[in-house]
Amino acid sequence: FDFDDTLTRTRLDDDYGIRYMGPNLKTIARLKEHFKAGDVIHVVTSRREYQEDSLPELDEFGRVLTHSVHDFLHEHGLYNYVENIVFTDGHLKSGVLKHLGTDVHYDDDTEELNALHPDTKGFLIDYETGEAVER
Repeated sequence: FDFDDTLTRTRLDDDYGIRYMGPNLKTIARLKEHFKAGDVIHVVTSRREYQEDSLPELDEFGRVLTHSVHDFLHEHGLYNYVENIVFTDGHLKSGVLKHLGTDVHYDDDTEELNALHPDTKGFLIDYETGEAVER
């Protein structure tokens, strides 16, 4: 599973750029279904790992603008569902997913999905509705 706009929901904000809006409950339900079916779950994000130490980023009212991956997983009771978290530091995820032997990947980014190895089934996530469409 991708993280930003796949497990989370965000929106553009005139003052802050991007604002965290909460969990994507439909995608989280899919993650839990995969776990219950015995699948190994990886969160693979193009975020830069070194930036995680400076998160969460808060606005002047103390509201979260950007969650850290670890904090989000803990906050939503998902940490025990996830085998590991991989940061690709801005690179496409396809190589990491192939190395992990990933059969299915959920992402909101069509570029990431188009780059998947042919053996990996991709699902495009609509970050607003949480709907997943096979690519």
